Order: sequence, then structure tokens, then C-alpha cells
Amino acid sequence: MRRILLALVLALAPWAALPAAAQARPPAVIFDTDMDFDDAATLAYLSQEHKAGRIDLRAITVTNSGAGLPGRAIRHARCLAERLGLRKVLIADATSDAPNTFPAELRQLFDRVLTAATPGCPGDETPSKLRAPDLIRKLLRARPATQIIATGPLSNVAAALPYSASRLTSMGGAVKVGGNLCCGTPPEFDGTQEFNYWLHPAAARAALTRSGGSVRMVSLDAANEVLITDAFIDRLRADQSTPAAATVLEIVSHPEVRPLIADDLLYWWDPLAAMSAVHPGHVEFTAGRLDVVLDGPSAGRTILSPSGRLLSYGTAADTEAFEQRFLDTLNGRG
Repeated sequence: MRRILLALVLALAPWAALPAAAQARPPAVIFDTDMDFDDAATLAYLSQEHKAGRIDLRAITVTNSGAGLPGRAIRHARCLAERLGLRKVLIADATSDAPNTFPAELRQLFDRVLTAATPGCPGDETPSKLRAPDLIRKLLRARPATQIIATGPLSNVAAALPYSASRLTSMGGAVKVGGNLCCGTPPEFDGTQEFNYWLHPAAARAALTRSGGSVRMVSLDAANEVLITDAFIDRLRADQSTPAAATVLEIVSHPEVRPLIADDLLYWWDPLAAMSAVHPGHVEFTAGRLDVVLDGPSAGRTILSPSGRLLSYGTAADTEAFEQRFLDTLNGRG
């Protein structure tokens, strides 16, 4: 009997020794993106979090209603996934009837940047057989606890309703700071809105106010504190030992991107939002009832309103902590 008990203890010991965190499944994540330059940097970051086992990246869903060009956006997602070792991650795209269009000159510029960041990739521009909102619904049915990290207009997320993620983290909005429309956007808009929500205000309102899970909005109030600087690029250049780090360096070192950085026009908007979803503490959030203006000069603006949805929005970011974790994670540390 003693021998039987000893054998049982030895058999169970390895499992008993595992901490609870090691036995639990990492949170399932859908990355919804429009494949801008910092969306690509975010995918590089998330690929490393996925490999480290801190998230289970289930899908990349691409909206063609943002910075990425139809066909080219899913091409870049596929090529980046291949380069970053995400061969089993599902990829789908969709085009919505968003009322506003990202400036054509910037779309072409970011297409050239991401093409240069995926050298040798022939690229498949064929639309996915399963539309992005349908893939989101399918994954949410299978695992209701799945989270969504959205870094573009919320067209796909809104189209997937009434299925909702357990938590939606969205990069977008500007509550107590000005918006960031620029570079050829129509002059009739007043500039109070942030790009992602301006592109499709109705989708932003639907996703933020009708999602069943918790909602966190990483607005410009926080994201404006993570400017892309030459000092960080120098650190990255001296410390890039993985395809993820090399990809980000290639993006921010592109000759057409460098002048934008020199003019203090580019920020780590999307990587900050993604990091806040994986590691609490890098963004300071507060609760407020928010709504989205649907039309007129302020279309896409996020406003505090008694009738709005109670959600959390970013008010500040820890720039130094963000940069250090971003650098470490890209290089597979921590």
C-alpha cells in the first residue's frame, strides 16, 4: 500500500509543482487591424507575446476601410505573419461601407513601407474566403472569453455584433485632447476627432456602446505620450536580435518614414494599446460615459455624455516603461 501511495505522489508531483498561471490557458486574442505602419509594429510585438505564451493569438482580421489598401492590406498581414512565424494564425479581411477614406497619399506611402519590410514575399492579395466579421463571430462562439485588440476603424468588430469579446481594447478616440486628422483630410471636419473613429463613426459607436464585454479605449489622451523618437530608434538599432525587432526597425528606418518622425508626427499608438491589453500598468485609465458623434464637422469625435456607454479610457501613459517593455518583448526577453 505504501508503494502505491508513493507512486501516486510521484506521478502527481510534476503537476502539483506547476503554478496556477502555468496550468491556465493564455487568453485568446483576435488582432483587428488596418495594416498601418504601427499596426505592423504591433503585430511584431504580439507575435513575441504569443511565442512567450502570454497570449494565444488566434486570428488577424483586416479591415480594408482604414490605412491599408484593399488587397494590399491582407497581403501585408500574410507576409508579416510568415516572417514572424505565425503560420497557424488565421487571417481574414473585409471591406465595409465606411463613409470616410484615409488620405490616398498616406495609404500609398505605408504600402511602400510595409512592402519594403517584407522583402522576398510574393504576397497573396486574394480576399479571404471567410470574411473577417464572420471569422470573429466563429472564434467568439468557440471561445467566448476571447479578447479583441483593435487598432484601426472598428468596422469588423461592429459587423460581428451581437457577438462580443470578453474585452475590447481599441486604439482610438480623443477625449480631452485634440484629434489628429491631417494630410489631406477634407477641410469641412473640425479636427477634434481621431483617425480610426472618423473613418467609420457609426461602427465606432456600435462597437463601443453595444459590445457585451468590457471596453477599454486607448485614446490620444494617453497615446500622445509615446512619440517615436530617434533615441528609441538608436536603442532598437543596437538591440535587435529577432525577426520581430528587425521588422520594426526596418519600418521606422524607412527613408519615407524618417521625415515624419523628425517632424514629431508619428507615435507608437497601436503598440501601446496592445501592450495595455497584455500588461496592466502602462496606461492609466479612468471611467467615463462616452459616445461618438456620428455626423457633421465633429463626426467621429468621442465625447463624455450622460447617455454614453460607461467604459474605461486612457488618460496617461508611462513612456519609459512602455519603451523598455516594447524593446525587451521584441527581442524575446521578459
